Amino acid sequence: MRKLILIAALSGLALPAFADDAALLMGVERYDDFRRVDDATDILDASDELRDAGFEVATLSNGSARDMKRLAETLANDALDAERLVVALSGRFATDGTRTWFLAEDAQTPTPFGLDGAISVDTVLDVLARTPGQAVLLLGYDQNGFSSFGRYLREGVGNLDIPQGVTVIYGEPDRITGVLTDAVAVSGGDVMAYVRDNRRLNMLGFQPQSLIMQPSGAVPAPSLPQIEPSLTAWNNAQNADTADSYRDFIFDNPRSPYAEEARRRLDQIENDPVRLAEIAEDALNLTRNERRAIQRNLTLLEFNTRGVDGIFGPGTRGAIRNWQQNNGFTQTSYLTTEQINRIDAQASRRAAEIAAEEERAREEALSLDRDYWEETGARGTTAGYQAYLERYPDGVFANEARNRLTALDEADKEAANDAAQAQEDALNINPVLRRLIENRLEQLGFNPGQIDGRFDRDTRRAISRYQAQGNLTATGYLDQATLARLLADTFGR
Repeated sequence: MRKLILIAALSGLALPAFADDAALLMGVERYDDFRRVDDATDILDASDELRDAGFEVATLSNGSARDMKRLAETLANDALDAERLVVALSGRFATDGTRTWFLAEDAQTPTPFGLDGAISVDTVLDVLARTPGQAVLLLGYDQNGFSSFGRYLREGVGNLDIPQGVTVIYGEPDRITGVLTDAVAVSGGDVMAYVRDNRRLNMLGFQPQSLIMQPSGAVPAPSLPQIEPSLTAWNNAQNADTADSYRDFIFDNPRSPYAEEARRRLDQIENDPVRLAEIAEDALNLTRNERRAIQRNLTLLEFNTRGVDGIFGPGTRGAIRNWQQNNGFTQTSYLTTEQINRIDAQASRRAAEIAAEEERAREEALSLDRDYWEETGARGTTAGYQAYLERYPDGVFANEARNRLTALDEADKEAANDAAQAQEDALNINPVLRRLIENRLEQLGFNPGQIDGRFDRDTRRAISRYQAQGNLTATGYLDQATLARLLADTFGR
């Protein structure tokens, strides 16, 4: 069950009624149909600072499209009376180049005519235009994420049509929160100066020399005692142990005694071969189908990826790492173009080898099949055909063997039939005796048909049934043994 977090300025689950100074913060880190966006919900951490600065704040974490639109519509309705407006959106965006949408948690893969699971960034800009010069839109998203959503849409932000007096700031999700807490909500804080000093933030639209959202003295900033701020910041940086944490520490504390160690650790992280390999692979922008092809190739080379689904999970990463080890590459579990090409070449060679092996096996099996046929079925005997079919029921000559066995069986039956008829003819049975025989068959319940002294089909069947019941050879023709027993039965009663 999805967790919906609505932090409203009024109460509980009620929607906020935005006042003169309004802020709307929405972050989506978790998506139903897309990969998660790390740090996307961190912008909600700025809500307390914004409230202290006099903003009426509404926040939504991992919200559905329905809840996003409800908050956005409330902001639009109350923006007419606002003096300052701040909107921060962090997560995944889709664009056709000119229009841009912010995707909700339940958004499905976008199509040109199906963006119900999103809100329009262009409409948000129109709302912000109500407070020119005091309107800021912050967009947090992966700056390297440019996946395609079909022929017309791609991931990211397009060329925004920014109204006059609206400032747009964008960057990685983990950078957007700082704009809110360290500039927008700070008394006398200069948003322009903050962005210019941060090399990982970008700015569009209204860019005055100075943009103060919270004038000095308007709302006193909380005064909290700070003991050894450099040491506290250093401990926080070490606990996070990320490139960003050390970079932020250096930026905020350039003269700290720990700055040199922070630079050393930052350099170590940024030059970590695994991290560099991950960045290089991300830059390849591999499609889902290209990833499936790599998984199929690795599987063909007997490196188990635990599925071919286009998702590089632990199974695929392990398979890549094992392949790298076997081929003399650094075991990063991330691929380069050279490695992908080599895997493809190896898989193509292996596929050709498998095909050749299968052809050799087929030829060998065919040769053995033919040799066995020459020693069995080709000799034209029933035993030979049967021996071949027992060994090769689906062999090259299986149909021929069956057809010949059928022909031989029919020939044997015909010969036996002729012999039986010849035996009956030799008995010289006259018409009177024939009627006597038919009458006896009738009495015994074998239904010989009309009793007329003519041995037709019904008579033959009656004779055959009589022979079978008496453990005689069931030919349908009379021989000496059948006639003797039948007459004996006749005269014995």
